[in-house]
Amino acid sequence: MKEDFRDVIVIGGGPSGLVASIAARRAGAGVLLLEKNPRVGKKLLTTGNHQCNLTNMDIRAKHYHGDPGFAMRTIARFDRDRTLEFFRALGLETVADESGKVYPRSYQAGSVLDVLRFELDRLRVETLADCAVETLRSGRDGFAVRTKEGRTCSAHRVILCAGGHAAPQTGSTGAGFILAQSLGHTILEPFPALVQLKLDGAVHKAMEGMKWECSVALFADGIAEAQERGDILFTSYGLSGTAALNVSRTAVAALRDGKRVEIKLNLVPEMEEAELGEAIRRRIEIQPERPMEEFFTGWLNKRIGQTLIKALAFDRAAPWRSLSDADVRRLTEALHGWTFTVTGDTGWPNAQTTAGGVDTREVDAETMESRKVPGLFFAGEILNVDGDSGGYNLQWAWSSGFVTGQAAAAV
Repeated sequence: MKEDFRDVIVIGGGPSGLVASIAARRAGAGVLLLEKNPRVGKKLLTTGNHQCNLTNMDIRAKHYHGDPGFAMRTIARFDRDRTLEFFRALGLETVADESGKVYPRSYQAGSVLDVLRFELDRLRVETLADCAVETLRSGRDGFAVRTKEGRTCSAHRVILCAGGHAAPQTGSTGAGFILAQSLGHTILEPFPALVQLKLDGAVHKAMEGMKWECSVALFADGIAEAQERGDILFTSYGLSGTAALNVSRTAVAALRDGKRVEIKLNLVPEMEEAELGEAIRRRIEIQPERPMEEFFTGWLNKRIGQTLIKALAFDRAAPWRSLSDADVRRLTEALHGWTFTVTGDTGWPNAQTTAGGVDTREVDAETMESRKVPGLFFAGEILNVDGDSGGYNLQWAWSSGFVTGQAAAAV
């Protein structure tokens, strides 16, 4: 037991666990990092379509959910600029695109993992892979950790960075919630966030693979609950794309509450209603004899436009000049609010992050230490904090990991 005693044990070798280990070791603590997978950073390699969108230039509370106030208090202690300085000092160059998303200049998630691994090696952080934690117990002398392989090790402090439920194929199986609960912490029921949405009917199937930039509004029992602007991608089951993912948290929560959920797509968000109606009338005048099937060709994505005409039950062979004022209003309303019923989501394997988790009211936002169990710290997805798509969840991982690592080493 004594030879396996450390200052700090970090459970979980994901983004927050890697940074927590580095921060704690730099602060002088002896650190043991335990990872259940054969190597650390498996989930990190999949982020940002394997390009690793590691933060965003616009880090504000509106991009966080669960407990945004808690998230921002932690992020303020290790913000975006400090994060970029941290990675620059490790040799990682970054670049921001026009939307504010920040990527490694290599556009390879492996580059981010490599520089973190190199720093772990330089600091001589002891890392044990293929090491799944089965039990975590606290006592007068600290913490005892037992792995499924039968290994027991002990520490003064423990940092729990075991992730959530999202993408269980990468090792996020919710095991961290069980460990936290075993020590008396409340787990707010987890559910998928940043997940693709399933739609009722078959209209969307005709547009499978088509992407469009639009404004998305989500309604629960007729009340507007969320709005987002960005790209959507039609799929065989429903909707994906940044805008759909960013409203998915609200959709999943509403469905869990038994509400009727609808999503409305504004395909022409740059135009007000009156302006859009005039644009339709001018279009009729341009080529009045063209068939309705081609009304949106040259304006919208062709397949999306043809599907919309069909969904509105227009005679596809009728000429444009046959459109009445009522028809123009129908087209205008459809372009500004094409409505689909949401029936579900594609589940944990396709979710990018977890909503819910350890109740942040039981955690000190300044240090990330448990208010219930002294010496127990949390970081990353295990907490009831989740962000929008666009680098917000990784910023949360970096910030919470660094703050936790420094605080755990200082105790």
